[in-house]
Amino acid sequence: MKKIITFIIVTILLNAEIDFKKHIEFDDNQNVELMVTGVPKTYLLNLKLEPSYKSKTLYKIPYDAKNLTTQDRDILNKLGRDAWVEIRVNFSDGFYSGWVKGKYIKLYDHYRAVTVGDLAVIYPIFLKAKRTQDGWIEIYNKIGFEYYSGCDEKEKPTLLYEFYRFDIKLKVYSSLRDFFTEDKNYNSSIYKKVTIGGWFKKNSNRFKRVEFYGLKGYRDTIGAEGCGVNIYFFRIDGKILVIKESFNTNPPIDKKGNRVLEKLEFGDRDEIMRYIIKNLKVF
Repeated sequence: MKKIITFIIVTILLNAEIDFKKHIEFDDNQNVELMVTGVPKTYLLNLKLEPSYKSKTLYKIPYDAKNLTTQDRDILNKLGRDAWVEIRVNFSDGFYSGWVKGKYIKLYDHYRAVTVGDLAVIYPIFLKAKRTQDGWIEIYNKIGFEYYSGCDEKEKPTLLYEFYRFDIKLKVYSSLRDFFTEDKNYNSSIYKKVTIGGWFKKNSNRFKRVEFYGLKGYRDTIGAEGCGVNIYFFRIDGKILVIKESFNTNPPIDKKGNRVLEKLEFGDRDEIMRYIIKNLKVF
């Protein structure tokens, strides 16, 4: 399985479509990961002691190196440009610190893979993934933020402390019937009414035919007033892929009772979703 996942990641990296510049984040040590770019295979990138071509060369960096970091807060304005950037070349036993031109480095567009059963999902490193106890893969990103949900209509709404900027769940079933008998929102009676031959009837009023980032299938929406979850169903190689996507179109409310008008979700959500859906694998 490890060899399969490695092959999937390598293949997908050749067709990466996510702009990592929109998701630059400094780690706990205030570092941003970088990689070499624009250097021919037969050349090496000189790491300079000072920001000058005349300065001493400390180390010759391979054309495809990915073990670089920087703490330069202005890095986005220097990448791809004729500007000096202070970086570190990291090794297991230490590092070199020096300068290179911004035109020879870029953000490390870095992906990970997660598998459960017959499903493998590739996702960008600025998202997180976990396997739930009931067999789902959850891909998400959340931030610390105190707010009340716009969907909470109680007289005393619950104060929330984390805001999900991205959140989807995916799972593969052997049959559609297996999902209907397992999920608490459905049952075998509903299954018999809306399916024929193990798949949805074309004239179903509840389950709508959709195309979801290139996948053709059906969607059911549970919820109202801008709050709920969309559940998508797709047939892939004899299996059933189910995707759950929560939605809340009501702005969050701050502790003073004001609507938060600032957009907290990712602005390139469609690009992220398209990438994940395009590159997932059902075995």
